[in-house]
Amino acid sequence: MLLALDASQIPAYFIPALGPVPKWCSSLESLTEELEEGGQTSIYDNYKFLTKEDLEKLNLTNLIGTNLLRAYMHGFFIDFRLYKKARLLFCLLFLVKDIMQLKNSG
Repeated sequence: MLLALDASQIPAYFIPALGPVPKWCSSLESLTEELEEGGQTSIYDNYKFLTKEDLEKLNLTNLIGTNLLRAYMHGFFIDFRLYKKARLLFCLLFLVKDIMQLKNSG
């Protein structure tokens, strides 16, 4: 991909998802293959980042300071499985409240 920017040179970027490597830069072929084979995992792959507001919405503020949350910059990392369970409970409670309101109004 060529981008016209405020510079005297036009930079070229290769994005593998857009198509094959151009013939004029075949060295990128081996580089992208190595990166695809690498399959590196990050230590935070199985975690979800939440802000304090997100924790309050999911009613998980009582977990602050425990080993279930890892503080990071302006929020926290939580195990993704725990996040999915908390989110499911939040959605179910919200649904039950809506059903109760419909029953009471109708």
